[in-house]
Amino acid sequence: MNFEIQVSGQGSRTTSLSILRNKVRKHALSKAHTQAVKVAEQQKEAAIENTVETMTESYMKETEAVFRTAYHLAKKNRPFSDHESLIELQELNGVKMGSILHSRYSATQIIQHVASEMQSKIISSIIASSSKLAVLIDEASSLSHKAVMTVSIKASIQEESPEFIFLELVELENQRADGILQALLTCLTNAGFTEEWLHENWVTFVSDGASVMLGKKSGVATRLTLRFPKLFVWHCMNHRLELAVSDAVDEVNSVNHFKTFIQKLYSLYSVSNKNERELVNAAAEVGSQLLRIGRILDVRWVASSFRTVRAVWTSLGALVQHFKNACSDEMRSTKERQMYRGLLDRVQSPEFICDLGLMYDTLHELSLLSQELQSRSITLLRAEHLLKRSIRVIQSFKESPGEKYSEALEAKQTGEYRSIALKTNAKLKSINPGQFLQSLVNNLEKRLSFEDETIMDLSILDQSKWPSKPSIRHGEEQVKRLCKRFNLCTDQALNGMRDLLEEPSSEPKDLKPLMNCMKTFPVGTAECERNFSLMNNISSDKRAVLLISNISNLMMININGPPTSKFDPRKYTRTWLKSHRAASSVRSRQCSVKAPAESKFVWNIL
Repeated sequence: MNFEIQVSGQGSRTTSLSILRNKVRKHALSKAHTQAVKVAEQQKEAAIENTVETMTESYMKETEAVFRTAYHLAKKNRPFSDHESLIELQELNGVKMGSILHSRYSATQIIQHVASEMQSKIISSIIASSSKLAVLIDEASSLSHKAVMTVSIKASIQEESPEFIFLELVELENQRADGILQALLTCLTNAGFTEEWLHENWVTFVSDGASVMLGKKSGVATRLTLRFPKLFVWHCMNHRLELAVSDAVDEVNSVNHFKTFIQKLYSLYSVSNKNERELVNAAAEVGSQLLRIGRILDVRWVASSFRTVRAVWTSLGALVQHFKNACSDEMRSTKERQMYRGLLDRVQSPEFICDLGLMYDTLHELSLLSQELQSRSITLLRAEHLLKRSIRVIQSFKESPGEKYSEALEAKQTGEYRSIALKTNAKLKSINPGQFLQSLVNNLEKRLSFEDETIMDLSILDQSKWPSKPSIRHGEEQVKRLCKRFNLCTDQALNGMRDLLEEPSSEPKDLKPLMNCMKTFPVGTAECERNFSLMNNISSDKRAVLLISNISNLMMININGPPTSKFDPRKYTRTWLKSHRAASSVRSRQCSVKAPAESKFVWNIL
């Protein structure tokens, strides 16, 4: 049976056609056909999605208000349990918040949805524009003692200057190179990057200098370059700066003695509230400013060491007074008074003052360099310039002492510093300035080398290194090598380079892809350190049970999301309502206001 409309009976052709037309007309006017046509049209018009689009404004606003509240929690690092109380507060102020989506579980789901949508939008934009990609990773342990890896990327959004973007906080099953590599590739794949796209656009990988990351035989970077041969691997400059300082400290023994003494001061005041209180009182006695003393030349970055030296330099008067008071305190044991006598003899010696001044000037310069290297906008070319300048400044200290060291030398000659009588301490061996400064310069040049061919090719974009009258073909070979390695259009880049040579003050449009590629290269992993700092703020002692995935969602919103005032929840409520219910839905169990656990009669008069 073919289910064709057939003529009943035998008749002429004209009669048969008339009967057929009548049957077709009756079918076209039938309820069954009308309903079928309506269903087909609804399928084409995506009726379900359009129903969401045509919801009343008030119906949408209630869900948007709930979304904005959950978003506020993520931006301010507040616990999910605050969601319910914030909604209750808004309802007391007359804001309609619907009747569901008020629990902490709903807040968790909303934040997960917003974070997922944000990541999808970001990655889609990067992939669509074929922006060059840099990947930065670092590993640490969460407060719940889980091994985690933060993955950040740097890429251009809508052809603008590249910027850092938090991608994900990944829980590591193991911390070996193969485990980290697998976790990284899975993270990139799940985000939406295909291997073909990565081969074409992934230009650099940056990490710290741990052997599991940069090991020559089987480190993560080595394994990645086997899979992506054109990938440029870079060791974080901030970590290399710390290694250079550490090498110099190890080479000069007297610096180690200075470090040990500062650590003694840190231990003295960090573990005893009594000692810290006495130091405050001593500072008040002599009218001295007081700064908190921390660690020096340890695992923290060099800027932290400088803050400690500055604190000792600033608080020197208070320290001397406290040590004097402790020496004459009969309530203390003989051993303790002798310890304070030894500390006093040391801080009152010109040898210590000179060492302190030398370390102040040196660490101040290195601190400035370290902070510049942590900037989000710094490029490799700018970093090289700053490094060479800092080396020249440190070298100049050998011929012309810095400000604080000059003050210390003057105090040594006069025998007095800030009303403190200085006494030579024969037991102390001062730091040899020439030896220490030269060791520092040598290690900086060794650790922070810019001799890689790719870096030297990129330096062709630095106009300060051009000859006075460059040829129109100046830098042609370097540009060709860069374009070949990073899959850029050679002809376009060469044309842009020639435009720049003819008009050095211009910004050629044809050179923009190469310039953005150069700006994509991160100098270090300071962004990863910021991520871990945020992770620790989120996963506090009271929130240690948070899942890593939830911490990652909170970090995604906190780092990448706009301020609450600029957040548009409607973009996210529309996608939410396709698979979830609105805040004003009556088909779900309604939220109820909980009565206070206790009641006080005094409330009646307040």
